[in-house]
Amino acid sequence: MILSTVINCLFSIASGLLIYFVLIIIKQNWVNTIYYFITFLLLPPVAFVITNVISNNLALSLGMIGALSIVRFRNPVKNPLELVIYFSLITLGIAYGVNPNWGFLLTAIVFSILIISRIFQQIVKKKNYFNLFKYSFATNDGVLKNLIEIEAKSRIDILENHENLIYYSSNNKDKFLYRISSDKKLQIDELKKKLDSLSNIVNVEVRYGD
Repeated sequence: MILSTVINCLFSIASGLLIYFVLIIIKQNWVNTIYYFITFLLLPPVAFVITNVISNNLALSLGMIGALSIVRFRNPVKNPLELVIYFSLITLGIAYGVNPNWGFLLTAIVFSILIISRIFQQIVKKKNYFNLFKYSFATNDGVLKNLIEIEAKSRIDILENHENLIYYSSNNKDKFLYRISSDKKLQIDELKKKLDSLSNIVNVEVRYGD
């Protein structure tokens, strides 16, 4: 019993790792950080443990639902695919906790769809079929390919008035978040150089499309 539980938990971790590497292979560059790597390893076993802990205890299940309802992702989701992947990782943990066959099936489905979608995207791009995938889904849906995210301690006028600003958030104190997207890599690089000279910048993260 204990051995099978441990094996199923390891399978959930392996499935999360497989999905992570598939996303890297199909050039979903937003996932290529240590934080996402750890997230892909942790989410399935966390969901697996929760499923096993509350599976046979109604009172504990209700209590766990209440506890989990206050847990939220504080960082903004960068694209619809990221949200789907999070949901898939959690579902993988639940599936392996209930019936490993469902976990294997979901892993195969996610793996196949990601690979096929990449192949289909390349075919469409090569044949230029009506610009069906004009924008890469490496960033946001319908957003241009290259992305720069900036966290600052105060407002930055050149960012707030930037023509390619697609996201802005502020706590009105000391945290201001900007996201700018462009189909021109040079434009992103030039903006980053300007930001490097500012003292109120906390962090700058750049992602490039295909």
